[in-house]
Amino acid sequence: MHDPVRRVVVTGYGAVAGGACSVEELWEALMADRMVDGAVPGMERLRELAGMAAADVAILGRHQLLALAAVRMAWRHAGLPPEHNRLRGEGAKQRFAHFGCVSGTSTGGLAAMEEELAAREAGRRFSPYSLTRWRGNTIGAAVSVVFGLGGSDFSLNAASATGAQCVMLAGTLIRAGTIDAAVVVAADPLPGPLLREAMERNGSVAKTPGGRPLEAGRSGMQPREGAGCVILESADHAQRRGAVALAEWSGGESAGEAFHLMAPDPSADALGDLLRRMLGASTRGPAGGVDWVSLHATGTPRFDAVEVGCLKKFFGGALPWVTAVKRTTGHCLAASGVLEAAMISHGLFVGWRASVALRGGSGAGVGEMPSVLAPAPAACDPDRAGHGRCGGGERLLAVRWIVWNFPPDSKSPLATGSCQYLFKG
Repeated sequence: MHDPVRRVVVTGYGAVAGGACSVEELWEALMADRMVDGAVPGMERLRELAGMAAADVAILGRHQLLALAAVRMAWRHAGLPPEHNRLRGEGAKQRFAHFGCVSGTSTGGLAAMEEELAAREAGRRFSPYSLTRWRGNTIGAAVSVVFGLGGSDFSLNAASATGAQCVMLAGTLIRAGTIDAAVVVAADPLPGPLLREAMERNGSVAKTPGGRPLEAGRSGMQPREGAGCVILESADHAQRRGAVALAEWSGGESAGEAFHLMAPDPSADALGDLLRRMLGASTRGPAGGVDWVSLHATGTPRFDAVEVGCLKKFFGGALPWVTAVKRTTGHCLAASGVLEAAMISHGLFVGWRASVALRGGSGAGVGEMPSVLAPAPAACDPDRAGHGRCGGGERLLAVRWIVWNFPPDSKSPLATGSCQYLFKG
């Protein structure tokens, strides 16, 4: 990984996923190896979380409202101005010329279209705002207007790699000096009947209830709705406004498997290349420089096993602490990558103290797993936390984070730990 030209830090994060309405709530569930209940908050509850006027909510799709709720949490967490713009230009306007937005959704526009097509069959006409709910920039447009983001605005869709690509693009733009800060957000609602049928046809959805990722009874992914957001800023921009730097994005790598439209390459050659490059960047050397790996682990019988095989190949019997976020959230599609970034930042900031990562080793069902279910480290050790996602798609990303604290009596950051990780869609 190349040396950063401009340091990029995380100053805020927010999440709505599977019935949980904060990153802290998701983190507690992850530490207990418990899946959130999957409750779907009503539109009024989402309106409250997003702080939106009822008239504005009426022209939004659910995925847009989920995203706005997560952004508002992250925005407030970062200590940014509380004022919001209206969606149709009423009232006073705020605009931050060098604050950009990188957003994504996998099926949000399709879900909104499916809902409105069903309403049309029942006699309802399309709205003048229907296209603003269906097209590819639905989330980015709404977020940029509401929060006054006047910098570069990019909208991505790369299936479950969407969130990871959003993080990497935003960090790259800030490092290059194109923008000073960015809202990074991705969201997807629960799939409707047509989308669910399509997912079932490609064999990715669990055939039976239960069976979480890495368990013997797993039979596929469990789609959940979710939204995640992180606020990225250049370190000097954050420091000028007195923001606390929670973590640092210090680089990324990307590769393509060039193998299959839907399935990851079972040889994991591209993933292996990225792992070697990432582990080689650690100051503590290959393999031994990683304490924490968080698996992509969607719950598919075949590719969960491929991930574990990849870990064993690189770490042997001395596996690091292992977590699998989708055992907690279910599969939140495009939002997954940003949710993981938010949880990584939070976990590093609080010291990720935990007694056990995954439990029930004999039920993992992916070969010899007891070593994966090892106790977590007692505390965050500098340059030794790793986050790996293996399996589930075509694009690969490797990203490295460092957590920083600004002591109250100092303007200089104190490095307290780091996390290296991979995203694979």
